[in-house]
Amino acid sequence: MQSGKRGALRLCAVFAAAAVLLGVGAVPATATSAAAVQDEALTIEPFFVPIEPDGSPAAEPKAATSESSAAAEKAIVASREQAVRRDSLSYSDPTVLAASTARTPPVSPNEGEVEPCWDSDGGRSEFGRVYNRFLWCQRGRMGGTIFKSKGVPLGRASFIFRAVAYGRDDGNRSVKVFMRAEKDSVSYEGSSSDLRSAVLHLWADCDDWLSGCSSGGATAGNTFGGWDDDDSWHSWTVHSSEVGGSGPDAVRRHLWHFKVRTFRVGSFDPGPQPIARSHTIRCDSATMGFPKSRSKACIFDDVIPHMQYSVQNPKVEEVARHIQCAQNPPCLTWPLKDGKSIPGKFVDGNRDVPGLHRIMESQPEYGKNSYQKTQACNRGSPYLSLGLPAGMYDPTPPLKQQCDEYPFASTKEGAGVGDWNFSVMGVNGRQNSCAGAALGRYYKDDRILVWREEVPADALDTYYVRINDNNEDGGDDYCADQNEGGGDPNQPPTVNAGADMTGHEGFATTLTGSASDPEGPVAVHWTYVPGADTDQGAACHFSEPYSPVTDVTCTDDGTFTLTLTASDGVNAAVGDSATLTVRNVDPRVRKLLEGMSAAEGKAQAPLAEVPTPGIASPRPWQVYRAGDPVTLTANFTDPGLNDTHECVVDWDDGRQETFEASGLTCERTHTYQHPGMYTIKTRVDDDDTGTDGDSVMVIVYDPDAGFVTGGGFIDSPPGALAEDQQTTGKGHFTFNPMYHKADEGPAPGGGKVSFRVEGTAFDLDSRSMEWLVVAPDGKIAVKGKAGDAYGFVLYGYDEPDKFRIVVWRLADGPIPGNDIVYDNHRGAGYDLDVAGPQDIRGGSINVH
Repeated sequence: MQSGKRGALRLCAVFAAAAVLLGVGAVPATATSAAAVQDEALTIEPFFVPIEPDGSPAAEPKAATSESSAAAEKAIVASREQAVRRDSLSYSDPTVLAASTARTPPVSPNEGEVEPCWDSDGGRSEFGRVYNRFLWCQRGRMGGTIFKSKGVPLGRASFIFRAVAYGRDDGNRSVKVFMRAEKDSVSYEGSSSDLRSAVLHLWADCDDWLSGCSSGGATAGNTFGGWDDDDSWHSWTVHSSEVGGSGPDAVRRHLWHFKVRTFRVGSFDPGPQPIARSHTIRCDSATMGFPKSRSKACIFDDVIPHMQYSVQNPKVEEVARHIQCAQNPPCLTWPLKDGKSIPGKFVDGNRDVPGLHRIMESQPEYGKNSYQKTQACNRGSPYLSLGLPAGMYDPTPPLKQQCDEYPFASTKEGAGVGDWNFSVMGVNGRQNSCAGAALGRYYKDDRILVWREEVPADALDTYYVRINDNNEDGGDDYCADQNEGGGDPNQPPTVNAGADMTGHEGFATTLTGSASDPEGPVAVHWTYVPGADTDQGAACHFSEPYSPVTDVTCTDDGTFTLTLTASDGVNAAVGDSATLTVRNVDPRVRKLLEGMSAAEGKAQAPLAEVPTPGIASPRPWQVYRAGDPVTLTANFTDPGLNDTHECVVDWDDGRQETFEASGLTCERTHTYQHPGMYTIKTRVDDDDTGTDGDSVMVIVYDPDAGFVTGGGFIDSPPGALAEDQQTTGKGHFTFNPMYHKADEGPAPGGGKVSFRVEGTAFDLDSRSMEWLVVAPDGKIAVKGKAGDAYGFVLYGYDEPDKFRIVVWRLADGPIPGNDIVYDNHRGAGYDLDVAGPQDIRGGSINVH
């Protein structure tokens, strides 16, 4: 049977072609009834015959299928025989039948529109043909073998019928099925006088009423003689309940078919029998992607949905050729990737190849797709040299190309997946826009449901793309956006971005936007535009870009326009904007939030990890020999990641350097020629007048710089001795540290230090020195230990003679800290130049 190769696809309503019966006084209650009076009861065994275009039989009569075989067809996913058997003509270009208004079944069919479907190979098969997802048709011959009551055949009678079924998307979950006989098409094999009075009944019904499917409409019945004279239309409606439907769109699939009922008057009734094949409808109550007036629909599901572009269509030729290449390796596509596998190619009869799934612009996957497409077209990260070569994409005049991507940005399988299984190409901008408009219409015309995470597998709506070489341009409206139309207008959502706000760079500011739509869910997303007062490269990041309430963090100070856009999937997206004024935050060489006021922003981590802030080297009081290099490394933080920074270093020897920071680090190397204690001051300035700094002191010694001797006393002031703040008295000192001739340092090889306060137990005596500094200006410092318990640093000035000693417990650290045991000038600095030693009352200090 040729229909097994040609096609009609399965429709999910049950068209039942009915019983034929003959009998004395048996007149069925039908919409079109005719008396059939015979002296002897007769029965009919019904059959279906595919036909050729001229109406002649294309095969032997096919007997009505049994109820058991019909029940087997209820396993929809497992038994899509029609989808395998239909040829490439089973589906026409949807743009030809684009609907700008909601589709509602007509009162009666427009035969001129349906004629191409009836004349097709698929339309004349036992499956019928899904011409598009809103139209199914069939033309064939139905009839029966007529038997006497004792099983003696009288002959066969049949007629050509035409059937058409309409889907709808006008807010109703149903399809409408029409059937009529072709006038003067009855054929008899046997005595026509006996066969003309045989009665044929038919109606539309569901395979399984328990599936949520139901049907309505009067049974059509007539004698074969009556069918030969009657070419009026008969109709039935197949309904789908949304109760118990799958997923957020309440998707259900149902089967319908022609059914016959034969019985012998006064004998056992075998019940109705299906004839030809069952067909599938899919019904939904879409919550996304369609206007409210078109939120409920039923379409014919026994076709593999696919969008078509032609390489011969001048309106989309470049896009079609790009997709054709992407679908057919080894054609070279970008970004470059070995073993690339791009989904979505239409393969005739195969629903198992990887397909595409529609998403909305408001879904996060759409934004990811668009971003990665742009990166690949511009050789941005992560594609770089593997992205589209510069010569293949030129958005500037006169070419004004657009970056085309496949799979489309409006699919879950787009560039944002991250597996590089996509293709980008520079194409003519008008052609790209036209192809996009055609795709948008296709989603509506083919009723492609929107993918979401919560949609179960049995409710997914997978579609494909087919590239053909038909010589067509799609008509005048091919590139036009579709007018939704149909019923009460769907209202756009309302959106409020909230009040204008002030924040700080690098710190989150909470946005309290809102969006609503009286007709259903609304999707939102945030975007930003830097103002004229922002530096180039300034950017903002939303913690939850698809939530009306979110945090935004910007990388630089300035004014930013933040826009909250809302989309209901039907109307054009609407938006509202608020102004965010971002203030500069000073860089921090010290710990990030040290000294920051509460008003300067929320205490949150910066956008990027940085080294621990502060001067990493040299360490405080680190010791160097004169002439050795000293490397300064100062790390800093700045939450304004778009800021640029300048480092200023004062080496404390009369030299200062200014240079550009390397990342978030200031680094320079310097050499000290003379011994001393040097406080290196580092400052970081950002490009917005923010500044911060820190300092570190280093020790520079020189074994050849000389030595010092001292002896005498001072008046120990109140507060000098921590244990007794009121104690005063003479403080006696002697010291003579020196480097021996062979000493390399930093510890001097000779000398000692002693200091005691009269009237107290405080008495320090040491021969353990760590370093000695003899500066060219007659100032000295020596650091050492008094046993294992105490550390000290002694300062002396020559002419005028001055003395200071600081003592602390080594348990508190290797250098002086906050807990000082003795200091005759508390609060003074530790750098030799600012140590502030006390005038001596007797004795002398001599630098040699």
